[in-house]
Amino acid sequence: MMRIPQILKRLRGSSLGMNRSAATAQAMVMLALCGTLAGCQTTAGGTRSTADSVVSRGEAVAGRCDFLPESQRPAWVTTRPNTDDYIGVGQAGTNESPEMQIRAAEDHARSSLASEVKVKIQEQLTQNLCEGQCGADEQTTIHDKTESKTKQTLKGAKIQHRWLDRGSCMVWVLVTLPRDKVELRRVMMFNQSPPSIEMAGFLLGHLERVLREDLAVVPADVKFAGCALDSASPECQDRGRTIYGALAVALEREAVSSDGQFRQRNFRAKGGLRLQDRQVSSFDVTCKGRAEARADAQTLDRAAAEACRDKVKQTLRQDLELME
Repeated sequence: MMRIPQILKRLRGSSLGMNRSAATAQAMVMLALCGTLAGCQTTAGGTRSTADSVVSRGEAVAGRCDFLPESQRPAWVTTRPNTDDYIGVGQAGTNESPEMQIRAAEDHARSSLASEVKVKIQEQLTQNLCEGQCGADEQTTIHDKTESKTKQTLKGAKIQHRWLDRGSCMVWVLVTLPRDKVELRRVMMFNQSPPSIEMAGFLLGHLERVLREDLAVVPADVKFAGCALDSASPECQDRGRTIYGALAVALEREAVSSDGQFRQRNFRAKGGLRLQDRQVSSFDVTCKGRAEARADAQTLDRAAAEACRDKVKQTLRQDLELME
C-alpha cells in the first residue's frame, strides 16, 4: 500500500502538469488571434498591423513611379524607329533612387548602341587594312582600333527620349547616333614630289597604310589637289568630312663610302593633313637609304622610305587621335 505522503505528492504533480498544459494552450490561442486580427507588430510608437506595412510599401512604390512625365508608350519601345541613325534602346527596373534607375537605363541603351556601332567599325577596318584577309597582326590592330574608335564615336550619341512605364515602374531610354559619325573619314593623299623621286611613291604607300588604321583612303582626284594646301576653298568645303594630305620628297645627297663598298641616298620628306580650314598634322623629316655599292637605286629608295615611315607614323597617329 502507498503511504499518504506519496499520494499527496502525485496529486500535486498532476495538478502542476494540468496547469502548464492549460497555460500553453491559452498562449497559443492568444497568438493565433493576435496574428489573425492585427499582425501585432510592435514599434516604438505602439502596435502596427502587417496590413498597414503593406499599404505603406505600396504607397512608396507608387510614389516613385511618377518621377517622369506621364505619356503613352512610344512606338520605339517595341519597334525599331524608321531612321538611318544607329540606335540603342535600354531599360531598367526600380533602383535605390529614380536617378540611379534612369542612369542604369541610359547605360543599357548605350551598351546596345555600342554593339551595333562596333560591328560597323570593325567591318570598315577589316576592309581597309586587309580586304577581309587578315593575319594575326592585322587582327590585333583591328581589335584594338575597334575598341578605341567605338568608345570615341559613342561620345557623339544623344539621348532622344526617356519613358516611364508607370504600370511596371520600368524606365526606357532611346539613344541615337548619326550614321556619318560611324563612317570612317575619307583621306585623299597627293604626291607633290618631282616625278624622278621614286622614293616618294614608296613612302606614300607606307603612309596610306598607316592612315588606313583610322581613315578610309580614297584615290586622289586632281581637281582637289589644291585642298591639300588650302582646304578652305568652296570645293573643299563641299566635302567637309574628307581630309586632304600632301607629301613632298626631295633627294638631298647621294654618296659612296670612301672605300667604295657602300652607297647612300639622303632624303627630306615634308607633308601634312588638312581638314576643312585647319591643319591637323604636319611632318618634316630626313631619312636615308644605305646598301652595298652594287645595289640599285630602288633598293636604296625602299630602305629610305621605310626609315621615313618609321619617323612619321607616330606623329600621324597622335595627331589623328587629337583631331577626334
